[in-house]
Amino acid sequence: MSESKKSPLHPRNKNHDRYDIDALIKVLPALEEFVFTNKYDSKTVDFAKPQAVKLLNTSILMHYYGIRSWEFPDANLCPPIPSRADYLHYVADLLAADNAGEIPRGPSIVGIDVGCGASCIYPLIGSAEYGWSFLATDIDNESLVSAHKIIESNPHLEGEIALELQADPTKFFSGVIDEKKKYAFTICNPPFHASAYDAMSESSRKVENLKGD
Repeated sequence: MSESKKSPLHPRNKNHDRYDIDALIKVLPALEEFVFTNKYDSKTVDFAKPQAVKLLNTSILMHYYGIRSWEFPDANLCPPIPSRADYLHYVADLLAADNAGEIPRGPSIVGIDVGCGASCIYPLIGSAEYGWSFLATDIDNESLVSAHKIIESNPHLEGEIALELQADPTKFFSGVIDEKKKYAFTICNPPFHASAYDAMSESSRKVENLKGD
């Protein structure tokens, strides 16, 4: 997402307006290296550089969501925080529709994130915004190791996010959920590409468009 609002975000989204670049630099000084003033006299970052994108999203989590540390391997895709937050706000709206219009909050509301990935992003935002608890699953153990390190680096998340390895990649819930427990919702951000080659091709196309070549 660029500084100028290209598409409307959910009204409760913390990034509905332009990024406060100065505030983001304050919580993560390393971001400043990638900040420049564009032709509209606004501060922005070089979205063509993966490191800039990762630092921007990390600073957003730190400034707006109280996440102290968000480290994961550079080989993993960096999720855009505003759009991921939007998914959860709409989940909250659905839950409210079944709760007399009131958004249910607190750790008694447990969501399942199928394929949480190395960034564990949905549980982080869901916990910060609504106090929800999560069962985060993945078929990749390395992703879960990364997610565990993120949780460990943010002590306030201890006990709020449970991680489970799905040993059978053909299944979603069997083998990982507690059948005696009540879950309020499930959320999933599935792979968008059929292969690593397709993913790299699409990323290259986006980068070229950002450069204007």
